Parts: sequence; structure tokens; C-alpha cells
Amino acid sequence: MHSTYSRLKFVLLALCVLLLCETSYSGVSAAAAGSQSVKFTKIAGGYYHFLALDTDGNVWGWGNNIYGQLGDHNVSYHNVPVPIKGFEKVKLISAGYDHSRVVKQDGTVWQLGQGQVDSVPRQVSGISDVIDIADSAYYTLALRKDGSVWGWGSNKVGQLGNGQSGHDEELPVQVQSLSNVTAITASSDEGLAVTSNGQVWRWGGVIQCSGGKCKKEIVTSPILFNGLSSVKSLSRDIALLQDGTVVKWGINYQGSIGTGEMEYSYFKDPIPLPSLTDIVQVSKTHALTKEGQVWSWGPNEYGQVGDGTTEPRPRPIKLNTIDRVAEIASGEEITAALTRGGQLFEWGNNKEGQISNEPANIMPPTPVPMTRQTVTYALPIPWHPNEWTFAWTYLDDKGSVVKDGQTYYRVKPFSEGLAAVHRASNDLWSFITPTGEPAFPGEYKLIRDFHQGRAAVKDDKGWQFINTKGEYIGQNRYPDLNDYASGLAPVLVGKKWGYINLSGQMVIPPQFSSAQSYANNLAAVQINGKWGFIDTKGKLVIKAVYSAAGSFTGPAAAVKQNGKWGYINKAGAWTIKPQFEDAKPFSSSSLAPVKVKGKWGYTNLQGKLIISPQYDDAAPFQEGLASVKKNGLWAIINSSGKRITSFEFVEVQPYSNKLAWVVTKTDNGYIDSTGKWYYKAEIVKLP
Repeated sequence: MHSTYSRLKFVLLALCVLLLCETSYSGVSAAAAGSQSVKFTKIAGGYYHFLALDTDGNVWGWGNNIYGQLGDHNVSYHNVPVPIKGFEKVKLISAGYDHSRVVKQDGTVWQLGQGQVDSVPRQVSGISDVIDIADSAYYTLALRKDGSVWGWGSNKVGQLGNGQSGHDEELPVQVQSLSNVTAITASSDEGLAVTSNGQVWRWGGVIQCSGGKCKKEIVTSPILFNGLSSVKSLSRDIALLQDGTVVKWGINYQGSIGTGEMEYSYFKDPIPLPSLTDIVQVSKTHALTKEGQVWSWGPNEYGQVGDGTTEPRPRPIKLNTIDRVAEIASGEEITAALTRGGQLFEWGNNKEGQISNEPANIMPPTPVPMTRQTVTYALPIPWHPNEWTFAWTYLDDKGSVVKDGQTYYRVKPFSEGLAAVHRASNDLWSFITPTGEPAFPGEYKLIRDFHQGRAAVKDDKGWQFINTKGEYIGQNRYPDLNDYASGLAPVLVGKKWGYINLSGQMVIPPQFSSAQSYANNLAAVQINGKWGFIDTKGKLVIKAVYSAAGSFTGPAAAVKQNGKWGYINKAGAWTIKPQFEDAKPFSSSSLAPVKVKGKWGYTNLQGKLIISPQYDDAAPFQEGLASVKKNGLWAIINSSGKRITSFEFVEVQPYSNKLAWVVTKTDNGYIDSTGKWYYKAEIVKLP
């Protein structure tokens, strides 16, 4: 089966990467999970998400939530079990690739996921009195108390058993010619059912063999599974017989057939596994005894066998680190177990952070954490969670990579205690707190940082501002706007710009061709093709006579007149008369980048070149340091012009809190104010 990320990889390829370091968990016995307060009675496994039913009939879920199968679209993964709103008074649970389904105590079926745009469970129409339910990747089977079987979802190869193929069914249709059914399973694209006489019927994509050759055939109505009888229950290519023994068939991959055979091949006839006796449940390549012991075998590259190794096990072995198990559920290379005391355990492939905080294999069986590890998000970084995916995450306040399993297309730095993130789960932007939790339910197409307790957000109707609670400021939408400063924000109304206050009220009427945010209580505005500056009352205090203008982020603003750049003070007087080919802000520094004869250097407020023009490009000083460019590469200099790094960076972001984001040809990360690496990671290229 494909990984959860397979649908996302082409979208994520455009983003930057970061090498992910791996660690692993240590095994813990069942007794160590006693701190778990919630008690569970059932578990179900999807491909990369799990469900658990508690003693009060509530459903909890953890793992992949990319498609909303756990309800909350604000979170890509739930690394600890969370209650799913709307899944209450439940008696049965089931999980597929991108969806979750439950049967409530009244026999009705409810579902979440499959790209559903909201997080509200929907009832499946046209079916009731359900006593068993089974999910595969893209279709579902349900057993009614009258012994009939119904299915809905994908029917490309006849897996709904209604005599047809190729046409998916949104509503349940009855599987033909079946009655007195006691158990069902939805195995890949093949449906199977056990009848009261112990026989097994199969339909869908059935592998048929003749003359030593096997191929998958479309079987649209149930046919008898020859050679399989006295069956009690089924899982994928495995059957539990009524006497407590087990038979296995299907593809043998790394010993999954369980007979000791390692050669890749297909076994069409069920083969007994004599070492397995007194079995009460089977799940793919796992078996549970009536004493509560788990036997496991097959592929083990992710620790999915559960013996604490990554060596394939071609024969069943008993797991010694977990006992008193009541139920097991297998996902894709992941297994969960429920103990008789109501505690949850898990093991297997977690390299994408599917089921636990740390993206690393979990082995051997380990208690499922019920509380999320608290970390403080700090600095945004590109992240490479697996061999073919690019995403973004954060460093925590200690400089370690936050590995909480959330998948973001892009993230922004924290501003006023909140950060904007572009979630892979719904392709929308939202805000998170410093612990990574959703700040409020709002989701938007585009988003800007918070300034003065306000952030600009865009939906289908245009731009608007929200406060730190996610509440809209005013009712108007704007085609464009800029950030708040000095309690005011420029907004575009029709073809003119005006300014609104923190309550969203228009206090400077729309009258400008263009307008910038305030800086030091002055804002640059364009009138009749020329730029000037207004105060916070909207009064033009510096006449509009300039062909271009910067802002007063420092003691002077850069302006252009008669084809040359110079600097003016807040009174509108020249501090440096026009003489430069180009000019950038002073920021909070006493030096500003200026261009002379095609090269960049730095001038002071008196117009004296303190650092001679010699660079191909130059950035303003921040925290006493600036980046300069030569021959296509950047270096960091101090205010005396001395380099603290070599010309080695292909990208440099300004310093903030004594750290700067840099990228070399091979690495990326943060450097400190001495030029040393604070965090460094290799740039990983996709194959």
C-alpha cells in the first residue's frame, strides 16, 4: 500500500528540505502503562491511524489526520489519542486509509474523512441494524443482524459484490447471494465473508491460479473459497479456524506466509501454521492467544514484528514484552494492542510521525502516550520527514527540531505570540500558539503576521483583519491592505488607499494612489504620481515631491528625486542630498546601504561613506550586523566593515534575536552573531 504522504509528495516537492535525525523508543511492559486513566474496550487500525473505543462509548483517535479522518482539520497528525466529537454512544469502530467509520449503539453507521471539508461526522444513509463493519482502503463492508452484507465506496474491481464493477457506490448496496453471514473482512480490494457453517465466500479482485500462473480477476458476485472451511473469523489473507488454529495464504514477502519460506511467491491455498494454537484473533501477520500472548512474523524493517529488532521473521515468534492482551489491530507496518486492563500499546513504522511524537520506529511494543509532549516552538525551518517529502516545522527553544508529526507546506516566524502555518491537511493557513496548538478555529487562503494585535487574512471575499482571538475587525473586505503600525493600517477601497484604526473604522479617507504602513508615526503616500509623508491624522507633513520613497524605519527615510537617491529627516529636510544610484533604509542603525558606480557600500547620517562601495549587493544592518554579496555569494559584516564569515551563503535572512537564517550550497540553518552555526542541517535532494 502507498504511504500516507503519497498523495502529497508532488505538492511538497517545491519546498526546501532538512535532514531528519532518527532516534528510537525503548520497550516497556504492559504494567508500565498503568498511568493511563481512560479505559478502552476496542481498537481498530487504518493504514496510518487508529481508533479506540472507551468504556463510555466514546471514540478516540490518533495518527494520520491529513484527510480529516480524526475530525479536526487544524491538525495533520494526532500523536496522542484525542476524543472525536460526534462519535459518541458507539459500539463498533473501523478505520480505512483516509476515513473512519463507527456503528452507534442504535445500529446506524457514521463516518469522517475522505476529504470531507468539515469535521462533522455524517450518517451513512440506507443502512441500519449493523452488527459488524470492516474497512479497506477505499470501500467499506457492513454486516446486518439479518445476516446480509452491504458495501459502499470504490467498486472498480467488484469489491462491493453487487454483480457490477467500475462504478463506485456512495450509498450501501447489498452483496449478492449471501445469507447467514457471521463475520466479514475487507481485504485490500477483495471482500470476504464467513457464513454460519464455517465456509468462506470471496469477491472483488480475486487472485486465481491455473497451470502455475496466477492473476487477479474481477469477481463481481461471491464465490466459494475452496479449501477453506470451519472458519471463525478472517483478516487480510489469514483465517482463524473454529478449533483455534490458523491458516495463511497470499503473497509471501519477507516471510509473511509464516512457514519459514523467505522466497517471494504467491500461495493460493491456505497453509496451516502449526505453532499457533488456542488463538482467539488474527490480524494480518499477528495472532492473539486466549492467554493474551501475541505471536508475530513477517517483514520487520520498521520493527513491525515487535520483537525489538528489524530482522525479518519467517516463522511466528511470541512477543515477550507485552502480555494480557485483549485485542490487536494492524495498520500499514504499524500494530496497536489493547490490554485486558484497557491500556493501549503500539509498535512499528513511525518514521513519518504517524502515531507518536518522535518520527522514528517504535519497538518493541510501547505504551501509547495519552498526553502530548510539551515543547516551545521557536524558529521556522524546512523539514525533510522522509526520503521524498518536503515540509516545514520549527526548532524549539533549545534548538532541537520539533517532531510532532504535523505537516506544513510552509510556516512563518512567531509574531506577537502566534505563528502562521500552511497546513497540508486542508491546504489552508491558520495560526498556532508557541506549543503548536491551534490558536483559534479560523482558516484562510492567505495570511499575514500579527502587528499590534491584528493580522490580515484573506478568504474568497477579500482581505480583512482579525484579532488574537480570531475575531474579525469590522465588516469590510478589501482587495489589498498593509500591516498595522501606529494604530493604523492602509487599505485599498476601489482604486484609492485610506487608513483604518484598530477597530476597523476608516479614519483617513481613501485618497491616495498608493500607501505604506506607518513607521515612527509617518507613512509614505503617493499623490498625483509623487510621494510624500502624512502623520497619524492624515495631514501631509512632507510634501509629495519625490518619485519614490522608503519609510522612516530609522532616523531618516530614503527618497528619490531627479533620478538620484538621498535621505530626509522627519521635518522633510535633506540630511543627505540626492547623490546615490540606489539606497536602502537605515533601519535602527546609523549606517545605510547605498549604491555608487554600480557597487554597494554604507553611508552614515552625515553622508560619509563609512564602508566603501565594493559589494554587488548589500542589506540594511540589523542588530549591528549586515549581509553583503560578492560573486554570487553572501557574507556577514559588522558595523566597522569587518567580515565575521566568508562569502559562502547563497541566502541570508536578517538577524533577529541574535540569529540569522542562512543557506550554503550544501547546508542550511541558523548562525549566531559571531558567525558560528547555532543549528545546521544538510540540504537533502530528492531522488
